[in-house]
Amino acid sequence: MDFLKRHLFFILCGVGGVVGIALGVTGLKAMPRVLGEMKVAEGLYQGLESLPSKPVNEEIIEAEDRRIQLVVDDRNKVIAKAGELYAEYQPLVEGVFPEGTPLKRIAFRTKYHEAMKELLAKLNSGGPASASDVELMRRKIEDEKAEAGRPRSETGAVLDQEMKGAPKNAAGAVTRAGARQDAHIRADIQAAQRIYCYTVGFFDEKANERVSSLEFMAALKDTNTGDPPTAEEVWRAQVGYWIQSHIVNSIADMNNAAAEAAKAAGQDPWVGIMPVKDVISIRLGLDLYVPPKGELFAPPEAVGFLAAVPTGTAETVYTHTASGPYYDVVQVAAKLVMDQRDISRLAERICDNGFYTLVRAAYTEVAPNLNLAGKIYGSEPTVIVVLEFEFVMIGEVFRKWMPKEVCEKFSIMCPQTESP
Repeated sequence: MDFLKRHLFFILCGVGGVVGIALGVTGLKAMPRVLGEMKVAEGLYQGLESLPSKPVNEEIIEAEDRRIQLVVDDRNKVIAKAGELYAEYQPLVEGVFPEGTPLKRIAFRTKYHEAMKELLAKLNSGGPASASDVELMRRKIEDEKAEAGRPRSETGAVLDQEMKGAPKNAAGAVTRAGARQDAHIRADIQAAQRIYCYTVGFFDEKANERVSSLEFMAALKDTNTGDPPTAEEVWRAQVGYWIQSHIVNSIADMNNAAAEAAKAAGQDPWVGIMPVKDVISIRLGLDLYVPPKGELFAPPEAVGFLAAVPTGTAETVYTHTASGPYYDVVQVAAKLVMDQRDISRLAERICDNGFYTLVRAAYTEVAPNLNLAGKIYGSEPTVIVVLEFEFVMIGEVFRKWMPKEVCEKFSIMCPQTESP
């Protein structure tokens, strides 16, 4: 509008010049009509001059500008807070992301091994008695018999007695005397008294992807090869480590607090009094980032001792949150054996001060272990529970590290893939 007001006079003068040229062609007969049109144009110009310089809806525009600025300010606050909450999420190897050299990726593989073993160590965990533990206990029992002046048992007789099972009381539980004379039972009890929870390490003899407690990137297991892992393999391993470390730290904090309380009460801490007694599995979604549709897996059930894998799509959980232009969503399922009364406390601890949302929970009772063999969970109400979470990775925090091939695979706009 201001442009028209400033330049309309010159525009009209130009029109007048053209009209003057036209008069030479059409003759003076057209002059009255031309003058009339000139007066109309002049009136239009004067009308434009009289218009106010500001729009009539200026207050509405200013209010909208203020609203937009508030939204921008709030967004900046959210990004800043996310940066604080995600401060612990740093790459295991500096410079490996987004496009680290092959040597950096090899260094990451070594560091990844160390970091994952440290996660298991934080849990102060272990397994039931091994065959060598049972054999050592069998010798100890024979030594105790000798010290008490009783004859040692023949090896075959000891094994025959263990096959028959230790004596039980009227409730069907192994008696104290029976447990003391059974090498398997005593070895398992001793193993339970040394740890805070049970785990299966990814390098244990019986471990595989379906039974190991933590998700370990299979492509990074071999540290003897000189071939570097791909950028995508390194990225998934890094994201898996970030998420699992958060969950493991939450479990360890709860169990360590229970251990300190037991010590303060003059008791010895062991797996039987811990909130979380067994980490059966922690697993990320198969495709890592959650698409909106297309179910990949059925909801995991709280039964058995195989790994529970999250469904992997947004439509299968109540939030319906899928990865998008501004953030990426990762689903993770934790399958645990724990005290039923502590489920809500653990879920709250995992979700507190972080971008984790509990999307599903299911649990079933664990039958009492009357034989005191294998995994011993104590006398508290114990359940197998599956807790499913979704973790939101704010793009402005994480995508600066995301490798180009990951961005392209999941159609993600990352800083290093944006067109200039």
